[in-house]
Amino acid sequence: MGRRTAAESGHPAWCDRSRCTADPASQVDGYRSGVGGEHRSALIRLDLTTVIALAPRVSEAYLTQAVAPWPCETYLHVQHGDSDIAMAARDASRLLSALRLLTTEAEAEGGWSW
Repeated sequence: MGRRTAAESGHPAWCDRSRCTADPASQVDGYRSGVGGEHRSALIRLDLTTVIALAPRVSEAYLTQAVAPWPCETYLHVQHGDSDIAMAARDASRLLSALRLLTTEAEAEGGWSW
């Protein structure tokens, strides 16, 4: 049996079932606040050892998406120590693209590469 699509399973492809608290069936008869849970991706470790001012130097990032009878926004979370910064994934994508553009320019000028 092949991998089920998001529509068939009720979970986005990036959803890590071991971290997921989503219950899509809870919303079948209409929105019920507080009972739908959320889809959660696997944690991605961010090594921040080169960032001088940060302690602890390891952070984690993951995606979440609420469950409701309508399409919900996907959020990128970055956890660093006790802080959890969240932003819409589409906004994060634009931000990361802009940062990649800047680092590509520095790479070209400095003669180094990833």
